[in-house]
Parts: sequence; C-alpha cells; structure tokens
Amino acid sequence: MAKAGWHVTVLEKQSTPGGRARQLKEAGFIFDMGPSWYWMPEVFERFFNSFGKKVSDYYKLDRLDPSYRVYWPQAPGGKDAPMDIPADYEALKKLFENIEPGSGSMLDSFMKEAVYKYEVGINKLVHKPGQSYTEFLDWELVKGVFKLDVFTSMKKHISKHFKNPKLQQLLEFPVLFLGALPENTPALYSLMNYADIKLGTWYPHEGMYKIVEGMFSVAEELGVKFIFNSDVCEIKVEKGKAVEVIANCQLLTGQPSGPIL
Repeated sequence: MAKAGWHVTVLEKQSTPGGRARQLKEAGFIFDMGPSWYWMPEVFERFFNSFGKKVSDYYKLDRLDPSYRVYWPQAPGGKDAPMDIPADYEALKKLFENIEPGSGSMLDSFMKEAVYKYEVGINKLVHKPGQSYTEFLDWELVKGVFKLDVFTSMKKHISKHFKNPKLQQLLEFPVLFLGALPENTPALYSLMNYADIKLGTWYPHEGMYKIVEGMFSVAEELGVKFIFNSDVCEIKVEKGKAVEVIANCQLLTGQPSGPIL
C-alpha cells in the first residue's frame, strides 16, 4: 500500500514488530521465538525484490549442512541414534538406500513429482492474489490436476513410495508446518519435500529476527508509520466504510482511550 502511494499506519499490539517472530533477551543471551525454519529462500527474495531490494541488503544467509537432525522416539530395548539429514542430495539418497534398499532410486521418482507440484503450485497457486476463482482457470492447472495429487493424502502418497517407517515419518513431517496431519493433507504438499530436500534449510546470520528487522526497515523506508503497544479493540464502520480505529480501550483506569486514528 505504501509503495502504491498510500499513507499507512500500522497499529501493533506488542512493543516490537514481528508478531509471533519475536526475540527473548535474557542475561546477555538472545533467543529466537516463533519461527525456526527458513525454507523457500526465493519467496523472501521475491518479497524484497518487489521493493527494489535484495535479501542480502538486510541479512546474510547460510545453507545448513546437515539440514537438521532427527531424534527418534524411545524404541523398545533402547534408543535409536539421532539422524543427521545431509544437504547434499546424493548423500541423502545413500542414507535412504542404507535404511531401505531401492529407496534411493524411489526418492528420485518421488522428487520428480514433487518438483512439478512445486513449480505449478507456487507459480500458479501461491502467488495468485486470491481475489477471484477465475484466477485459477489455468489450463496447466486443469490438465495437471491428477499430477498434482489433490485427491490423494500425503500419507498414502508417501507409503506408495517408501515402506520403512522412519523414511515415511521423515517425509511426512513437513506438513506439520501447515498445522495438519499427513492423512488429512493432499499429496500436492509433497512440494514441501522439494523445498526441504532440494532448496534446503537456511540460517540468517544473527537469527531469525533479522528477517523481521529487514521487513520493518523496508516499511519504514516507504514511509510507513508504526505505533506500538496499541491493542486494537474496535473498528468503527459507517455506511460500509471504516472511519475510526479505537486502540487500548482497556487502560489501567478502565476508561476508553478514545480514537487513535
């Protein structure tokens, strides 16, 4: 909105920007709170590019290797050793092969489907503004509806390719970021496996809050005004138009603070 020339004021309930992407500072230490995974770096790049900026203008990224470590639950008779997931694809195939013979080549097949879903899903679905159903009347979407696996669950899709429970769990876990379960999630979301395995897990230097600081800086550079510690409790609407925003209506005195805008 600010880029389009509007005067923009953001009322923020908390004392800092970021919402759930917060920091905890205690005893000289700084901890990230909220988001802890940085996937799909091109999405962040696309955001900053839309304002004539680059990610590197605000923070530095490193791809992690291993991407992450998996701790398996207590097994009868002992505990399985943690498993490091390598960033290198060929090394990951070897890891799969050691767990389940034949699963290395099966991973190639699985990822071939996942990259198609990623390219179509991201470019044809995610980046659409979602203002009308007509946006999705796209021939590539229509002809690829079965390749996108929207009628099969992630659980069934993965079990079709891999029989080992550990490999199944490893490939199912990304859907947890959707707040969903594999059996209730369309197999379209194996596109997240592509984001995980091929695009990698990244770390912003100085922590995840650098992303917030970068986005906050872009907004300020565009003239956006932020008012913190402002808990919005009412938006007054007259004749279908918002005319007033009431913030901090519950002060210590118990009296309304009056309109802030």
